[in-house]
Amino acid sequence: MVELIIVIVLVGILSALAITRFFDRTVYDTETATEQLRNILRYGQKTAIAQHRNVFVVLGPNSAGLCFANENPCSVPNQVLAPSGQNSDSAATRAACNSRTWMCEGRPASITAGANPAITFFGFNSLGQPFNNPNAAAFGGLTFTLSGGGNTRTVSVAPETGYVF
Repeated sequence: MVELIIVIVLVGILSALAITRFFDRTVYDTETATEQLRNILRYGQKTAIAQHRNVFVVLGPNSAGLCFANENPCSVPNQVLAPSGQNSDSAATRAACNSRTWMCEGRPASITAGANPAITFFGFNSLGQPFNNPNAAAFGGLTFTLSGGGNTRTVSVAPETGYVF
């Protein structure tokens, strides 16, 4: 009988702690935004290799998208289409990207993001190698930091290979 009461008390304590995590959506938004950014970068690299052309990652104040030209904002003819024909179509994406078919995702307002070094674009060449200046051979790597709800995640692009992790 005592064991049953102890188990019930422990389950009550654990559920009280776990329930507070369910109501903090910012933690989940941070994880989602991190995975979306990784997917955009990986898809950009694969598209550059498959189509044997440069693909640029356009970084807006609240979004990240793929473009076949080095322009910000990306014009409709140069937008890389999402692989499934549609992006996530979230409220943040609709507000930041203005297109449902563009490989672009918006970042929720509760998430802060930054790049080190601070840049507004970089791209992948036809070999999948990253660059931030088409005339320069050196790309020293890039790290994005996304934070929200006390949760911080990073996304990095390795120099030379373009490996996204």
